[in-house]
Amino acid sequence: MAAFKLNLFTPKGVIVKDLECNDITIPTVRGEINILPEHTHILTELGTGILTAKTNTGVRHFSVTAGLCRVLKDTVTILSFTSEKVQDIDLERAKAAKAKAMENLSGKISLTDVDLIKNRRKLERAEMRLRLANLK
Repeated sequence: MAAFKLNLFTPKGVIVKDLECNDITIPTVRGEINILPEHTHILTELGTGILTAKTNTGVRHFSVTAGLCRVLKDTVTILSFTSEKVQDIDLERAKAAKAKAMENLSGKISLTDVDLIKNRRKLERAEMRLRLANLK
C-alpha cells in the first residue's frame, strides 16, 4: 500500500515531520475525516480532538486544537494551535484542569460570555487529554 507523509506543526515547534502513514483520522469542525493514500486535495479547519496516524510500525496518537489541515499530493500538513504526543500528557494536570473548568461552569459563579466560552474550551481540552492518556 502506498504511504504518505504527516507533518504536524504548532507555533511552539514541530511535533512530527515526515511520518510515513497509511491511514490518518483527523478531527475537524465538521466531524472526523479519514485520510487514505491518494486522497483528494483538501483544506479544512481542525477541531479539538485526537489525531490517529496508522504507520507500518503501529498507531500513533496526537492531540490537536484549532488550526488547519491540508492534504496535497502525498503529504498531510496539520497546523494546530496546540498539540501533544501521548507520552507528553500530564494526567494529574489534565484531571485538575477538568475539575477547575467544571467548577467554573457549575453556575456557582457568574461568568461573562467570553469566560464561559474559555471554560468550555478548557473543559474540552482537558477531556481530550484524558482520553488521549488512556490510549498509551
